[in-house]
Amino acid sequence: MREYEALWQPAQIGPVSLRNRVVVTPHALAYGRDNLMTQQSVDYYEERAKGGAGLILTEAQVVHPSSRGMMLRTLQSWPTEVIPVYERLADALHRHGARVFVDLSHFGAEDNNTMHLDNWRALWSASGLPSATYGEIPRPMSKEDIAELVAGFGRSARNAAVAGMDGAEIHAAHGYLLCSFLSPLTNLRTDEYGGSTENRCRIVLDCARSVRANTDSSSFAVGVRLSLNEFVTGGIEPDEGERILRTLDASGLFDYFSISGGSATTFHRTVSPMSISGTPLVGLAARVKSIVDKPIITANGIADLATANGIVERGDADLVAMTRAHIADPHLIAKAQSGREDEIRHCVAANQGCFSRMAKGWSLTCTQNPAAGREAELGLGTLEQAAEPRTIVVVGGGPAGMRAAETASARGHRVVLFERGDQLGGQIRYAAQLPTRGRWAAVVSDMERTLAKFKVDVRLGTAATVETVSAENPYHVVMATGSSWRTDGFVAALGNTGGIPGLEHTVTLDPITAIEEPDRTGQRVLIIDDTGEYLALGLAEKLAADGRDVEVVTTRMFLGDNTLLNLDLAHLYPRLHAAGVVLSPQHAVVQVTPDGAVLVRIWDGQQRVARVDSIVTVAMRAPEESLAGELRGRFPLTQIGDCSAPRRVDEAIYEGELAGRRV
Repeated sequence: MREYEALWQPAQIGPVSLRNRVVVTPHALAYGRDNLMTQQSVDYYEERAKGGAGLILTEAQVVHPSSRGMMLRTLQSWPTEVIPVYERLADALHRHGARVFVDLSHFGAEDNNTMHLDNWRALWSASGLPSATYGEIPRPMSKEDIAELVAGFGRSARNAAVAGMDGAEIHAAHGYLLCSFLSPLTNLRTDEYGGSTENRCRIVLDCARSVRANTDSSSFAVGVRLSLNEFVTGGIEPDEGERILRTLDASGLFDYFSISGGSATTFHRTVSPMSISGTPLVGLAARVKSIVDKPIITANGIADLATANGIVERGDADLVAMTRAHIADPHLIAKAQSGREDEIRHCVAANQGCFSRMAKGWSLTCTQNPAAGREAELGLGTLEQAAEPRTIVVVGGGPAGMRAAETASARGHRVVLFERGDQLGGQIRYAAQLPTRGRWAAVVSDMERTLAKFKVDVRLGTAATVETVSAENPYHVVMATGSSWRTDGFVAALGNTGGIPGLEHTVTLDPITAIEEPDRTGQRVLIIDDTGEYLALGLAEKLAADGRDVEVVTTRMFLGDNTLLNLDLAHLYPRLHAAGVVLSPQHAVVQVTPDGAVLVRIWDGQQRVARVDSIVTVAMRAPEESLAGELRGRFPLTQIGDCSAPRRVDEAIYEGELAGRRV
């Protein structure tokens, strides 16, 4: 097809030919066992190869036992036991026409030295400076350490080459060990590995020579990933990034350069959350394109094929990483090339199933795509047609109900979906109305298109009752009626099961009402948050933008703590401060009097009174299950999503998928 023609052109990286310009860059899966990838890992990558990706890179594979990484399931590339695993991976991806490179890494000081009981050790770094993330003081690498590291890169590359992998990428970005040598901020050495740009590049070149010495350059490609800008004062800035790039390129050791940005403390610039739109690192790649005559990969925020094609067409980069886009839909290329672009599920950059879970050391999945990490169970070809098509009734048109309806209908069932509101989407539609959250709407629109494709009988503005459900004579009823926000002020840390005394002295609203009817909040708004999520802070930003005086209070250590792991917090806090929002962590509202809300500091009981026109409670939700109680016993019934237990949209979509497969 002519659309996206630049993207579909084959590419050459050293001796390796790629079928197109789309790359899946390294990202943590955490499916490993015994420090090796598993069949679950292979299944995950194979699904993306089936879907058409040109080049797939493994998650980080550490090259030396001194690095065990930030997760319990960190993978090793240096022992020979990895060869059969790499062989299985290479065979699986080659079978579908994709190429696979191994990501060779060492985390340096971005690690925890006592995470593994069998591997307590001093961390390695360029100069003994602690990680700002973990705070552990490492030791500067000795010459003997450096020699071991270099040998580890060579040994790991040899394992990959013997196994039939197509290439290796040396990870020298994002504040990890090699980046700590490249950065003038973290490399304070006075030997031949410190000082000038050339000296700071020496260790990367030594590692690359070791990789080259242990592989065949006629069949095995070698590249390097760099942060051209660490976005930290005194670190690698673009001019210094250029000097590093020229030094590395002059060696002739590298077949390509993968250009990224950010460091350990600025990872919110490396993987853009929903707060950031566009492709903020493409400019760095374009700058590199004018310097070196080697293939350039760019990454971050490239969520759709039109954007990716434009980058290649303009010559900003030769290849584009669509990593999170492939987590959300591993078949996006195949769908586009076969005229089914309207079936693509879009990454919304929520970072809930991917980065947030990685930061906790949990296995990767996806808000939009619960098959991520569950390919053997939920991947392509696993959806069985119903042996006997039946009538299935789904009650509730939020994300759980929509996914259940589309999956059941895809299996051949006749599906009737009751939604009492005039639109589908449930609470996701309200989330999409908050500042920088517009991309949540894609979750709804993606499923709406699928419901239309499978001709689901969607009945908007229709409240389900025992009578209306019974009239359909359903074989099975799926209850997805969601949850509602309590407005009594219950906060788990306080154990105030009866809520906050005195709320009758002010207007008390739930967050949905505050979004829909902001004028009801008045001028002085106090938001109580017990979730640590974006909602309370996004609502505060929205109300402050209208000129209101807003304070947000929580008993938690800081507000929005869960948005830290989504990478939103570093973007959100500056906006809140600029808008004049008052943030009051470690405080509780214990009562409301005619004079105002009484706030207590949780550590010492110190009180103050805040005059308020309204209080918005973002805390406890209650499942909407009254109809389920009336229907239970009349029909086979499954409760999913918030009406089972109020949680996130990730669980709702997953449970909807399972319900649709099982009815």
